[in-house]
Amino acid sequence: MLKQKGFYAACLFSLGLAVGMLLSSAMPALENTATESANTAGTQPNSIDIGFAQSMIIHHDQAISMAMLVKGKVSPNLDLLANGILTAQLLEMGQMKGWLTAWNQRVTPPQKGAMAWVEDAKNVTNVQDLLYVAQCKSAKGVMPGMLNVDQFNEMRALTGPDLERRFLEAMIDHHQAAIPMARFAVNNGESLLVKGLAKSIIREQAAEISLMNKLLAQVNSK
Repeated sequence: MLKQKGFYAACLFSLGLAVGMLLSSAMPALENTATESANTAGTQPNSIDIGFAQSMIIHHDQAISMAMLVKGKVSPNLDLLANGILTAQLLEMGQMKGWLTAWNQRVTPPQKGAMAWVEDAKNVTNVQDLLYVAQCKSAKGVMPGMLNVDQFNEMRALTGPDLERRFLEAMIDHHQAAIPMARFAVNNGESLLVKGLAKSIIREQAAEISLMNKLLAQVNSK
């Protein structure tokens, strides 16, 4: 029975790895499809939609880098988690890049700051959104939940349970920062495409946070 479980885990890992590689190589096609969708969606984006897409691309890019960092170096359960994050966020990045292209917008945020777009929202009354604006202002251009270069390099040097623990802690923080960003886009954006993706990110990453907390408890009990 244990051998059978190990076989299934290996198959799932290989499948996740293959899907991740396929999505990475297919990114231009994903962007083209998203561009066509944005051109026919009918809802014009506002500055919140554009800023969210630009910033979430950066946010996703680091999550993908962290997932790539631990692949093959952690337990099978964590490998499956990393592959799931890699697969989902590569797909979402392709969508957002395609939308920005359709909207004739740059993929990266302007020099005024990665999170300056939240200040463009008008008539914000939601308490969580108001707190998020204040958090972004106090961060002085630094995107919440992101590792700096030194922190990423420190993770790169770890192995075994130390790497598993640090990866989970960092990814939990990363996801916890993505959720209020996505919620802000849902409440203050105009594009139905962006709102739909943002709602999906909230659901997916909330579920992954719950899973990662359980995995972290297992790592800490070793």
